[in-house]
Amino acid sequence: MSDLQIYLLALGVVIIFGVLIINRIQERRFKSKLDQTQGAAGQDPLLDHLETQRPITLPDPDNEVIVTKESTPTISDRSSDTQKSPLNYSDDDDTTLDLELLDSKITFQISISAPEGLCISTTGRLQEVLETIPKRYQVWGSTRKHKDPIIVSNPDSVFDKLAIVIQLADRNGPLSREQIESITTDIYAETVPTGAIASQIKASEQEKNALELKQFSDDVDLLFGLTVERSRGATMSGSEVLSLALALGMRLNRHGAFSMLDDEGKELFTLENRDSTPFNEAQIKEQDILGITFLLDVTAISDGIRTFNKMAGVAKQFADAMNATICDDNSQLVSEAGFDLIRQQLNKIYQQMEEKEILPGSLVAKQLFS
Repeated sequence: MSDLQIYLLALGVVIIFGVLIINRIQERRFKSKLDQTQGAAGQDPLLDHLETQRPITLPDPDNEVIVTKESTPTISDRSSDTQKSPLNYSDDDDTTLDLELLDSKITFQISISAPEGLCISTTGRLQEVLETIPKRYQVWGSTRKHKDPIIVSNPDSVFDKLAIVIQLADRNGPLSREQIESITTDIYAETVPTGAIASQIKASEQEKNALELKQFSDDVDLLFGLTVERSRGATMSGSEVLSLALALGMRLNRHGAFSMLDDEGKELFTLENRDSTPFNEAQIKEQDILGITFLLDVTAISDGIRTFNKMAGVAKQFADAMNATICDDNSQLVSEAGFDLIRQQLNKIYQQMEEKEILPGSLVAKQLFS
């Protein structure tokens, strides 16, 4: 073997070792970056809210039922079967509420600690028990490594601690003492045998909280309406109602009512058929309408007085254009003094909501009044 061949062989060996060393260095750097990324991924942006609100979850929004107020018979049937059409339907009032982070003012919580770990899907019938809870609920979990709780989206995940947060009341009514006792007893029965430690709940105390929420709801969860009608039972032309509603910026929604939206697309108030029959796109132009009713959902609007004034202004435009008058549910004329009385009632309601720290239009108000 010549000197040149020996030199080339030695050079090749050096190059090979150099490549191996460089690869090893790059591999270590990649693993280090990967570890840092995984550490950051362990955090959840929702946790920023946990300092001020108790953690919570909702069942599948598709299974929720939209409930109307029993005390307002003028509300039209809220059917979602109507198809979208060229009339530019507004879907905002039918969008399922994004109710993340149930507020502690309207919930109670059961905390469970399990040193050996706890998995919802394999802990007795816990998953089945949770699915029978008649109100919204949410489950949060944490581990020794990740102490900040996160929403439990996978029932197969194992946690050292769980927090089950349950809403006490909604428009369907409050949880009863029997329901609270049944929920807590069933959860204890499925978790305690695993060696877990569960916090104790006083059913009588939570029943009291639920009943207070129900009373509060009865006082403030109202619809304020203004009816526009002609004298002596004269009817209105459906085509006139349609044309004026569209001209004033209202849109027919899938429930058969016209919605007035704000700049962000949120519903301010609705215009509905006085006899509660939904407006139908294919038939409205041919309809003879006895009256129309403007409705304001008091708890859903953050600036209720301004919104009421806007609704009253639109109602007056309809009344002027159709040679009609603005009345209450009993066909009694609403005077300027009547408008002032409504504003006073609204102010009283908003004062009650402020004292309860459940502000109109807020997330907690949407949770309670839905």
